[in-house]
Amino acid sequence: MVDLRKLEGKGNIYLVRHGESDGCSKKIIKGRRDFPLSGQGRIQAEKTGMWFKSRNIQTLLCSPLKRAAETAEIIASRCGIASIAKLPELLELETGIFSGLTAVEAELQFPRAWRRFKQKSWDGVPEAESSSSLLQRAEAFWEQIFCLVRNGSRNIAAVTHSGIMQWIIKSTLGHRKWLPLFAIDNCAIFMLTFNVDPQQFYCSWDILGFTAP
Repeated sequence: MVDLRKLEGKGNIYLVRHGESDGCSKKIIKGRRDFPLSGQGRIQAEKTGMWFKSRNIQTLLCSPLKRAAETAEIIASRCGIASIAKLPELLELETGIFSGLTAVEAELQFPRAWRRFKQKSWDGVPEAESSSSLLQRAEAFWEQIFCLVRNGSRNIAAVTHSGIMQWIIKSTLGHRKWLPLFAIDNCAIFMLTFNVDPQQFYCSWDILGFTAP
């Protein structure tokens, strides 16, 4: 379990799923396949950027994949943020043999793996990233956040993907299984508010809703 007491002072950590990509609109299982934003995704990112405009974001992070990087660039342009740090820890999970297929295609081509997927999520899919690997990446992400906070960042936003977002959140709750899942729509925002000093410790997760029209 990630020890959030490593945070210092008061602040907010925002996790943002990227806007709709061309892969999302075609219902493709994307994993690390690199799809750009769709037109709808750019609209979602614009609205998200406007929402963040008054949040005094000091540090903006993102996954290196196009759909997350483009979302972060749009947010940065609306908020006047000069630079974005791309972190490999924020990459989407590897979806193994289902990558590039729709759910219908995956079920037809790999019926046994699909049944295991329904029971175990991605731990049941050959060549997919394991939950233990995802947990390690989530913990590594938090170590980078702790470092940023120690160096003075108090409002940090990270644009990433629904799969790794599950584990970034689960890692703070001590949960080590895929199921149950959090519902995470395109441009959904999760916020961790923290207040840490020698006299008190406070952290809370909030789902701020969906910016999609």
